[in-house]
Amino acid sequence: MADYKQVLHERLYVRVPGTDKLRKTAAARLKHLVATGWRETERDRKPDHIWVRFERTGHAPMRARLPKKAPEIQIERRPRRDNRGGGFRGGRR
Repeated sequence: MADYKQVLHERLYVRVPGTDKLRKTAAARLKHLVATGWRETERDRKPDHIWVRFERTGHAPMRARLPKKAPEIQIERRPRRDNRGGGFRGGRR
């Protein structure tokens, strides 16, 4: 049975263009991804951000059990006050 592999591509923006120092949000995102089991496999520097590819492997997730369909409730319309029925009967009045 083949391994299950997830791939994620992220742009992590830097504080100053051309440097490696990440913004607070990007640094926290990187730290969170590494802590939750993602491995950095590729990194590419751009002028204003760093493009990073993450991967993680493991067992394929089980299909989520969907709740059984409940019977649809039909909402009945209240009759009109002038007792006209409301449908198109052709012609103008």
